[in-house]
Amino acid sequence: PIGKVWAMTKAVYYKLWATTANWTQRKNYGWYQVWARAMPWCWVTVPGAAWFSFGWWSDEWKKTATLGIWEPPLVHWDSNMTNFRSDFVKYHA
Repeated sequence: PIGKVWAMTKAVYYKLWATTANWTQRKNYGWYQVWARAMPWCWVTVPGAAWFSFGWWSDEWKKTATLGIWEPPLVHWDSNMTNFRSDFVKYHA
């Protein structure tokens, strides 16, 4: 019975190593497939995400993303009533 158990154990380990052989290569190929199918959507999703989240960006990032075209509104409720405007608006706009 010990020889049979040893053979069975060897068979189990062989099956485990066979299923995990080249696991990293299969994993990387899987991620390649995911990115290869997702990347055509970047032409739609990146500008869309920028469009919908633009109001939440800091003044510096807005100026960077628009290649220097964007200027913050200088007549705005928080420039007159609070001190929460960024230094960019106070000194560089």
